[in-house]
Amino acid sequence: MKLIGKLVAYPLLAVNIITALLLIFSCYGSMAAPIGRWPFASLSGLAFPFLYLFNFVFLVLWLLTWKKGALVPIVTILICLFPTLKYFPLHFLKADKVQDPYITIVTYNTEGFGMDDNKDWTTNNPVLMYTLDLNADIVFLQEASKDVMKKAAGEKKIKALYPHIQTAPGSSDMACFSKYPIIKNESISFENSGNGCQYLRILIGGDTLAVYNCHLQSNQLKETEISEYHQFIKNPTDSTHYKASKKVLKNLLESTSQRAGQARLIADRARSETAKYLIVCGDFNDTPLSYSYRVFNRFMNDAYAKSGVGMGITYHEHRLYYRIDHIFCSRNITPLYTWIDRIQKDSDHYPVISKIRLE
Repeated sequence: MKLIGKLVAYPLLAVNIITALLLIFSCYGSMAAPIGRWPFASLSGLAFPFLYLFNFVFLVLWLLTWKKGALVPIVTILICLFPTLKYFPLHFLKADKVQDPYITIVTYNTEGFGMDDNKDWTTNNPVLMYTLDLNADIVFLQEASKDVMKKAAGEKKIKALYPHIQTAPGSSDMACFSKYPIIKNESISFENSGNGCQYLRILIGGDTLAVYNCHLQSNQLKETEISEYHQFIKNPTDSTHYKASKKVLKNLLESTSQRAGQARLIADRARSETAKYLIVCGDFNDTPLSYSYRVFNRFMNDAYAKSGVGMGITYHEHRLYYRIDHIFCSRNITPLYTWIDRIQKDSDHYPVISKIRLE
């Protein structure tokens, strides 16, 4: 206390208390459905990494200057412990230590097989080649170009690696490469949305694995809007940028509300699933501290939270770095090791890869 004095310490403590309360809200606000009077609660998780960093800085400050003040960040960290471990799990098992038997699955939003960075629509497409090189047992894709998928399904070398290739029927852009027989392939449409879900049944040995390969509502933010938002962060007094940031927030609120309904639709179907094993995966466009995530986490296991380490960023464009791609498994599936592969950057997403065991 002597180092900073009461005139400085108490105002700083007040700021710390405010940021601590905001951090707690960011961890638990998404328990409320993004409808009615509190639609922004489900977006509160977006601020989590920044608020946690502020809280940690205060912890270090108080430990160096006034140890009693450290009680505020310490208590806050304890209150937020379980959500923090969902967001930033700590499992240090090495990939080569995983014991058989297991199967490897992947979920990957390919952004049209990297349509913004390359225009190769043949089977030599670098994103497609990278996906195949992962050599997973089953790969679930979102934003998979139907033209590329059609060519891949007709390529002998690819068919030798993945005998079972299915694109979701209709206009859906979900697809699957599988080394196991696919016995059912359907599309689930979302009302008033260009996004959707592919429903698959896959035969593994004598058991059936049901999969919901999802692409929940996109945020539909234009690059110009994101740029304006970044400018607003730099210069919050600029009225032009402020208006743009309000538009961004409006789009986010509308999108998160749509995702909530879509998540509930898939969750209701998944809860009544008759297959022995169940996976819900894909691009959720939502972080681990969101309502859509919680809908599935209530009755399934998040493979990354159970067997990954770190933030596990899957979206990496526009200076927005979040884990919005997830793999949820039924309780009789054990995630052994899950990681994010960051080698291929042509898509705006990285794939989530998980070694799982069917118990």
